[in-house]
Amino acid sequence: EHLVLVAPVWWGGVPARLKGLIDRTFLPGFAFRYEKGQMWPTQLLKGKTATLLLTLDTPPWYYRLLQGAPAVRQLDTATLAFSGFKPVRHHLFGPVIHADESRRQRWLDKAQVLGARAG
Repeated sequence: EHLVLVAPVWWGGVPARLKGLIDRTFLPGFAFRYEKGQMWPTQLLKGKTATLLLTLDTPPWYYRLLQGAPAVRQLDTATLAFSGFKPVRHHLFGPVIHADESRRQRWLDKAQVLGARAG
């Protein structure tokens, strides 16, 4: 009923292996179905919810404001919402590359709280 997706953001987008998993999982007949005479496909995963936990080496504010958060838009709008997931919540953790142990622990603690809410 609820999907939690945890992934790094590489070069602004999702890694190729995650994209491949999506390509092989969110297939017509499972995630959506095209209907003759209808402009938009039927969302077969309607009623499901999702949370995205994405790590970055870019500050989240920079990724959102200046880069437009392309991985978030791709996963949220182009994949999950397209298939019927609503709401899709997202949380950005970064920059990871220079984070000290206490900062990383705060992110893990937040992820644990978010996971407890999702269950």
